[in-house]
Amino acid sequence: MLLLDERILADGTHARTHALVHGDKIRIQDDDGTAGELSVGALDRVMTRYGRELDDAIALVGDVLELPGGFRLRRLRYHAAVDATGRDYLVWERPGADPLAAVGTMVTAALRYLVLRLAQEAPQESEGGGT
Repeated sequence: MLLLDERILADGTHARTHALVHGDKIRIQDDDGTAGELSVGALDRVMTRYGRELDDAIALVGDVLELPGGFRLRRLRYHAAVDATGRDYLVWERPGADPLAAVGTMVTAALRYLVLRLAQEAPQESEGGGT
């Protein structure tokens, strides 16, 4: 299980979002009860959309989630010279390609949105058949 992001909610409580491998899918689950599965392809599209190539000088350290197909998702804490404190990034390691990095909060928000969107669409698909 990989911690993707943690945040403080309006009521002051902390909420965390995790990813774990579930068969050939990635399960995204949040402390608030949001949970669902995404394909590796969906995660690849999100990371390709938001990620930028990681500078070669930045060491690939941190917790990592091994995914089907030789992909890896890594949480990396990095303190850039322009930041007051370090930030959490998610790094997408793809076979035969340079790693991509994006701010963890942004990627996690996109993944949570996809999970919520898929959950909304699932009941509609099953309502149409069976009469």
